Amino acid sequence: MDYSKMSDFEINCEVSKLTRDNANNPDSGYLVINDYCNNPADAWPIIQNNGISLVKYEHGMWLASSDAYWVDGVEWQIDGEAHPHPLRAAMITFLKMQGSSNVQDNPA
Repeated sequence: MDYSKMSDFEINCEVSKLTRDNANNPDSGYLVINDYCNNPADAWPIIQNNGISLVKYEHGMWLASSDAYWVDGVEWQIDGEAHPHPLRAAMITFLKMQGSSNVQDNPA
């Protein structure tokens, strides 16, 4: 899925579905859509619980990553999502993490 073409609202909806964030009204059957892409109070628990790192990158971009590793014992390799808005980058990284874990669980 190309998350770069999705609006903040669409990303927020996908994150809400994955986190089953209906804590404000669990009996209604309605899903609460938080503003994960713009509100640190909504995004931070996901960032912290999933080990997502945010690093100021180049040209006004932020890099969100869940994985950093040594390459040939000489340098760091960081796979992540770069975006001008750090929380959006983190939420895209979270969605990609969930997608890759689903692929590993369901290789067919």
